[in-house]
Amino acid sequence: MQDRPCIVCAAAIESGGLADAIVGVGKAAAAMHTTRLLLARRPAWLLVIGVCGAYAGSGLEVGALCVVGEDGLADEGVVVTGGFRGLAELGLADTGPFAADRVRTAAVAGRLGVPVVRGATVSSCSGSDELAAALARRSGAQVETMEGAALLLVGRELGVPVVQLRCVSNRCGERARGGWDLRGAVDRLHAGVRALAAAYAWEGVG
Repeated sequence: MQDRPCIVCAAAIESGGLADAIVGVGKAAAAMHTTRLLLARRPAWLLVIGVCGAYAGSGLEVGALCVVGEDGLADEGVVVTGGFRGLAELGLADTGPFAADRVRTAAVAGRLGVPVVRGATVSSCSGSDELAAALARRSGAQVETMEGAALLLVGRELGVPVVQLRCVSNRCGERARGGWDLRGAVDRLHAGVRALAAAYAWEGVG
C-alpha cells in the first residue's frame, strides 16, 4: 500500500484534481483508455474511483463509501422472452465476476471503515424498479456502475492489481425516487481518497 497507485475515474466530476487520468464513461472507452495508460506507465497498482448506484436491499445509503471486491458484466447477453441469457451462459465470453486485488482492497476498506461489496457493470443503468431488481437478483451485486468490471478485466489481463473505491450517489430503480446526491457523493469520495493519500503518504495526491 506504500506504493502510490495510478488513480483513474470515468467522468471529470469524479476527479476533483485527484485522478491521474479521466478514462471515459462506459465499458468501451474506459477499457481502451485504461489499457493505453497501463501499458505506458506500468504502475504498481490502479485505484479506480467513482460514484455508483445502490440496489434495494444492499444496506447502502446514498453517500455511503464502499470498496468493490468483485464486479461482473451484468447485461452482456441476449434478452429473450421470459428472461435474459448472458454471454457466459451462451458459451461466448467470460462475464465475471472479476476480482479486485484482495490484499489492497481489504486494506483500503479497513483504513476507511467501509464495506467490501459486489458490483454489477452495465451498459444501460437501471432506471426502473423492475430492471434494478432483475439485475440485482441475477448478479448478486449491491452496487451498479458502468465501468468497474471492464477495468478489473483490463487489470487482470495486463497483470496490474486493481482496487475500486465508490460512493453511492443514488438508489437504483425509478429515478424520481433515487434520492440523488451526486455532489455529496463526489465530495465524500474525494475525502476518502485524501484520507488514503495522507495515511499512506502518496505523493502528489490531495
